[in-house]
Amino acid sequence: MLLGGKQVDIKQVAVVTRNQKFTRLLSSILADWKFFTVDDISAAKVVFAERGVELPGYDGQVVWLTPMPLSEGSFLTIPISLTSLYHLLEIHLFPTPRRHIRVAMETVVDLKLENDWLEGRLVSLSGRGGRITCTHEIPRGKLLDLELKLAGRVFRMPSEVLYCIPAGDSPGRSQPQIGVLFKPSNDQDFGLLQNCIEKTCIECACARENILITDPCVSWLELPVDL
Repeated sequence: MLLGGKQVDIKQVAVVTRNQKFTRLLSSILADWKFFTVDDISAAKVVFAERGVELPGYDGQVVWLTPMPLSEGSFLTIPISLTSLYHLLEIHLFPTPRRHIRVAMETVVDLKLENDWLEGRLVSLSGRGGRITCTHEIPRGKLLDLELKLAGRVFRMPSEVLYCIPAGDSPGRSQPQIGVLFKPSNDQDFGLLQNCIEKTCIECACARENILITDPCVSWLELPVDL
């Protein structure tokens, strides 16, 4: 993955629609995923544009936002699946695309290690695992049970420690960090977690942009409701 200025450059995208509220909402979600929205579409690696809007002078990659599938070209149908949106961004911008939405967050998580309960903070989450800061170093390969609240629902997830980073002197590294891989008993739990991550992304963006979750612009997005 590219670093520094080059990474910022490759992650520049643009959103062009006639619905300014939705443009703000989608831009906010993209910012959460560490993509940088720009007003100058000539600087964007990918432009997400409402079907029917003209993009004079732009000959780069366009993903059309459309209520009906297109016979050719790259597109997302409205309401837009955040997972499909994430996949498109990864495919267009990175040589080794990730399959699952990864979001930064800061929420309390309880960890059961053998017979002991430890408190930690979840700082990064995807549909397959996460990164947690905690008071103890937990060796790679250890099995634990993880409990957290997401989108109003409590998740209890068996997990395996993939790595442990010792505490350091740099900001944000005062405690050890562990990376965990979720190991639920069935695929339904994965689907439910993915839905909760998508709903959380939308709700957080609405709160930042002062947009009600019931606003018509939110209907442009596929909002999971059956949780």
